Amino acid sequence: MSANALQRAVVERLASSPDVLAITGPGRIFDRQITRADPPYLVIGAITTTDFSTGDDDASEHRFEIEAWTRQNGRRQAVELADAVRAALHDAGLTLDGAVLVNLRHERTVSRRAPKTALHVARLRFRAVTEP
Repeated sequence: MSANALQRAVVERLASSPDVLAITGPGRIFDRQITRADPPYLVIGAITTTDFSTGDDDASEHRFEIEAWTRQNGRRQAVELADAVRAALHDAGLTLDGAVLVNLRHERTVSRRAPKTALHVARLRFRAVTEP
C-alpha cells in the first residue's frame, strides 16, 4: 500500500534532516503519542488516503499530519521544528517502495499550547499524490 511506503519515506527523510535533528536529536519520530517521552519530538498523525484515479491512470491522494511537540521555549521551538519539517518535506522528491510520488506539498501549520500541560504542538498538514 502506498500510504505505508509514503510514511516510511517521510520518516527516513525527517530522520536524516540536519535541521530536524538539531532540534529533536536522533530517534525522536514516533507513529503515536508517547506520553512518557521528553519533548521535543515528532509524531506522525492521521493519514487519509483516497482514490485519485483519472481515466486510465491509477493514483492515490494522501493527506497526513505531523505533530511537532515541544516543552522548552514554548511556541517558538514548536514553530521552529515545524519549519524544519516543512523544509525537509515540501516538494521533496522521495523514493517510495512500490509506488511513485507525484508530488508532496505542505498545506498548513497550526500551533497551540496543549491544554493543562506545559507542552506546545505545531500540527502540519501535507498532501501527497502517488501512482502505482
